[in-house]
Amino acid sequence: MEGPVGKPRIVIIGGGSTAWAPMIVRDMLMTEALRSAEFVLYDIDRKAAGLVADVLALVQESLGTSARIIPTDNKAKAFKQADYFVIAVSTGGLNAMARDLAIPEDYGIFHTVGDTSGPGGWSRTLRNFKVFVEFGKDINRYAPGAMVLNYTNPMTTLTKVLHEVCDGPVVGLCHGLFENLRFIKNLYAVESEDEISVQYAGLNHFFWITEVRVPGKDLMPDLKRRMMTRGFTPLMRLARVDPTGSKLWRELATELGRLTGAMPYLGDRHTCEFLPGYITSKRNMRQYKLLRTSVAERREGMRKRKHKLTRFAAKGIPDSFLTRSRETAADIIAAHRTGRPFIDVGNLPNIGQVANLPIGTVVETAVRVDSNGFSPIAFGDLPKLVQGFVEPLAHVFDLTVAACFAQDPKLAFQALQLDPVCSHLNNKEIEEMGRRLIRAHRRFMPELTA
Repeated sequence: MEGPVGKPRIVIIGGGSTAWAPMIVRDMLMTEALRSAEFVLYDIDRKAAGLVADVLALVQESLGTSARIIPTDNKAKAFKQADYFVIAVSTGGLNAMARDLAIPEDYGIFHTVGDTSGPGGWSRTLRNFKVFVEFGKDINRYAPGAMVLNYTNPMTTLTKVLHEVCDGPVVGLCHGLFENLRFIKNLYAVESEDEISVQYAGLNHFFWITEVRVPGKDLMPDLKRRMMTRGFTPLMRLARVDPTGSKLWRELATELGRLTGAMPYLGDRHTCEFLPGYITSKRNMRQYKLLRTSVAERREGMRKRKHKLTRFAAKGIPDSFLTRSRETAADIIAAHRTGRPFIDVGNLPNIGQVANLPIGTVVETAVRVDSNGFSPIAFGDLPKLVQGFVEPLAHVFDLTVAACFAQDPKLAFQALQLDPVCSHLNNKEIEEMGRRLIRAHRRFMPELTA
């Protein structure tokens, strides 16, 4: 199938991001179908976008591409006649996230990540909502029908917001599955990830693998046996995912795997925030070795990334930076551009691909992309116990989005009351916590301020 003519115009919303923008655009510059694209780095921080543009200009020079790289803080100029948008932003930044984490601590909730579920994730949805609606409307206005790839958390809720607003195709992308695949590849000494076939479904950061195969062999029985007898922490060391064992404890993954017979997401720091009892007990956090990421650590990470890019801009790009990442934004846009199908993990509204989760909830499954856009691949039913863990969160997320569109704080509090992490609190305490979070972010959500 012949792809569209002309050079694609790809806008990175959050083009000054030191984490996402350099990696995503570098990947595209290394993808044959996108080497001549026009990349627009849109960011309200023009200086940050300029630094990323300087680095990517050097990458482009090293790779010998004919792409254009344009940094700007002018939304109309950036969005006009674009073909694709990649969104990687966080409204309010780390100052806002600090409040998302600090206020729940007064109510005995100690977020490990705080960007997806629980009161931290709930608050993050609310403060990003208006900005994402504006993005969607402006995309429709300046680039009708453009494809949107969302990397921003909370993935489930914000991808749903974009689906409700945008006229063109939308997908949410996350690298969580890649961690599980790398573990399987290393544990079983599989030469290439392409040889591994898995069946998986759930919510972003809360997915489950029920089948694992390589050519000619079903690995799931052996994986279950090892999970039962050894557990994921020693297996991860054996697979040399974390040889020192200093960080990647997977006691919760082991417990959930033994309980359900399925392989959960190996990111315990995310998984624990979907379930009651883990991040509300410091004793349990110690027992399961659940590590918290502080805002100070995040700030230090940002400082280091900025320093690295500044060094690249001044001294040149090292060869080690000129390699493709495992992210798939480049592959997705190339598949849509050329019509050659590509299948990988994606977040789309449930139209039945997960048969026993609510219709309309954004779920994470295998997704096919081609010139027609995105088509979810049917998974079927989650195991009953897994469904029991996952479905309550689907209702929390959907109700939170509904509250945002209705601008109804009462509905928003009801969503928070349904969240399993809040199950140790009474309704009055949950509403009080919710009101404090809303007031802390009143400039981002004046309509909800109560």
